[in-house]
Amino acid sequence: MADSKEGPDWTNLAKNVVVLIVEKLVPPLSQFVMFGLVCKDWHTTIVDDHLLRRQVLKGCHRQVPLLMIPTKDKSPERRCLYNIIRKKTYHTELSVPYSRRCCGSSYGWIATVDHTSAVKLINPFTNGIIDLPPIDTFFVNFITEEDEYEFYVKKVILSDDHYVNPDNFMILGLFGGLSSIVIIRPGEITWTYTRTDLETIAKADAIFFKGKAYVVDWRLGIISVDVTNTDSNSFEEKMVIPPKHYEEAGIALKYIVESSDGEILIVQRFYTTSDAGDESLHHWTVNFKVFKVERHATDEARLVEINNIGDEALFLGDNSSISVVASRFPGCRSNCIYFTDDIILFVHPYLPSGPIDMGIFSLETGCFDRYYDHHPSHLDMPPPFFILPTLSENRDSPYLHL
Repeated sequence: MADSKEGPDWTNLAKNVVVLIVEKLVPPLSQFVMFGLVCKDWHTTIVDDHLLRRQVLKGCHRQVPLLMIPTKDKSPERRCLYNIIRKKTYHTELSVPYSRRCCGSSYGWIATVDHTSAVKLINPFTNGIIDLPPIDTFFVNFITEEDEYEFYVKKVILSDDHYVNPDNFMILGLFGGLSSIVIIRPGEITWTYTRTDLETIAKADAIFFKGKAYVVDWRLGIISVDVTNTDSNSFEEKMVIPPKHYEEAGIALKYIVESSDGEILIVQRFYTTSDAGDESLHHWTVNFKVFKVERHATDEARLVEINNIGDEALFLGDNSSISVVASRFPGCRSNCIYFTDDIILFVHPYLPSGPIDMGIFSLETGCFDRYYDHHPSHLDMPPPFFILPTLSENRDSPYLHL
């Protein structure tokens, strides 16, 4: 007989109790991972419950992202992760067989492009790979493997997690000098170009929001693309907010992000440059402005500047723009913008100083702070970027150990 002074046998918890505990743990993902490592019975309950696994997968989307950084030995095929809240490097190296700037990070998938403009999606957490066709076949005639082709595609984003909706998601790309819009769906062999007669300039960032893609351009114009018609062979751009004059838009990067309470925010990131004297430019961020998209009774939209985003924290850069509720993640700063170095100046973008324009901006104080110090030996490496850790829907896939 077991000693009566021993504690309860937690391994024999009823399945419904285990499910309730897991539901309370998501987010953050790291708590869920540690829960599944406690004992075999708890792990089995998780992997056998299909609906619970899908809920956990969706919970991965509401995390504070990690920072993907070079390995200590500057491997061209592997990268490490850095926890920006704990200021801790995870020394487990992930396979990322690509040594250039990545043109997107969405739902845990990294977007890369080769010299033919073909896009490849890599999930370093599950070793998943999705090969996509070239975005621009005309591009191939002018680019070689030695050129800086990684800057030709501005950004690639996904409409949903491939592991949550494997047959019902879209991939959007912004490419070329004007960052034209292209879209592709599972099973398609060519990209679909959007149709437009709008007078816009280069697009800066994009999100999927309530059945549409929304794109902000460099003059604060906003375009929508209805993507609900899955039988359509073309997508039409419509103007939501006309672009401003250059003087009003300012010399600034533009981002578009959905807030945690379901509003569209536009962010301006102002930067300055100086001549480094060796055909390169130093650049650094000097300010941010945030706008909310408001609609009137006439359904006309406008941008309204806001000075406070409350309990939100934004994560901006080469990744799909992310917003989280800061108070759910101890150490995460509310009313702040976390940013990586994604300024592309097309003149040896990260040399000689390296991709060091990263930090935290407080909307309350207007002050900057750092969350990561780039190692001096990594100045010639591709820039770090934010990435959301994810899990596979496959019950046999290993969990990510953070």
